[in-house]
Amino acid sequence: MDKLERAQRLHKLLKERRTPVSLSYLCETLDCEARTVTRLIADMRLYLDAPILNKPNQGYFYAKGSTFELPGVWFSPEELHALLAIQQLTSNLSGGLFDENISLIREKAASLLGEHMPASEELRRIRILGAGTRSKILPMFSRVTSGVLNRQRLFLTYDGRQSGGMSEREVSPQRLVYYKGNWYLDAWCHKKEGLRSFAVERIEKVHLLDMACKHISDAELDKKLAKSFGIFSGEPTAMAVLHFTEQAARWVSDEEWFPEQESCWQDENTFELRIPYNNPTELIMEICRYGPDVEVIEPPELRQQLAQILQAAADQYN
Repeated sequence: MDKLERAQRLHKLLKERRTPVSLSYLCETLDCEARTVTRLIADMRLYLDAPILNKPNQGYFYAKGSTFELPGVWFSPEELHALLAIQQLTSNLSGGLFDENISLIREKAASLLGEHMPASEELRRIRILGAGTRSKILPMFSRVTSGVLNRQRLFLTYDGRQSGGMSEREVSPQRLVYYKGNWYLDAWCHKKEGLRSFAVERIEKVHLLDMACKHISDAELDKKLAKSFGIFSGEPTAMAVLHFTEQAARWVSDEEWFPEQESCWQDENTFELRIPYNNPTELIMEICRYGPDVEVIEPPELRQQLAQILQAAADQYN
């Protein structure tokens, strides 16, 4: 019996019984241990606001006059997103070596959605938009993945956007990262003698080398590549201090730009957001989305960069 079925049976039992139900009876009826029952009750109280009360030495019951009913949709936002994403991502796959296996995954996701959602035929009314995805065609993806999983060095021909030209790199692949709809390779670049992130869709050619990878620990990878804002982050070298107007703060105060951000209200009209960063490129793009509703307070060099960009943009309309 799974957690959902137990919750449904517990709900039905408490609704039908007019007197408290003992823990031992619940354990017997739900076919589980006492700690499983108490954890289930705690979850129902926390996530579903179920009015389950308890009288010591008597048992559990619904509050008097309760009209509580279980919700029709049981998935958390994260679970629903994951299942719908599986359906959407696998719907575009066919003809590969694992097509049969992919079909089974797709069917299982559909089965779960259909089983636990009362109106699963209306799932078309839920959309997942892949805004920001640059390319679905990744011809080098399988080779890059092989290098990551088999711990083999790779020889890349890379068309970098920032450099605007081709370069050849010998790298020790460390991990693949899926960020904002796009795939990146975190790797140790033997040419630059440092960690770099490569957009997989910009990798033109890949050769697997018969050489073991240089190993970088997860802690070191996170320190170098995940401690500041953006995909091409590096270790943080500055802290951006941003002030948003009250109107913009209605959105920004509910957003997580970065896990280690700091935020507070300076007064009733100004919301402050602090973001550690290294490479400002992606941060500048985010700031520009809010136009006149945000001001860069610190550091001075970031403030000046924004001023120059916004002035150049304004000059195009004069």
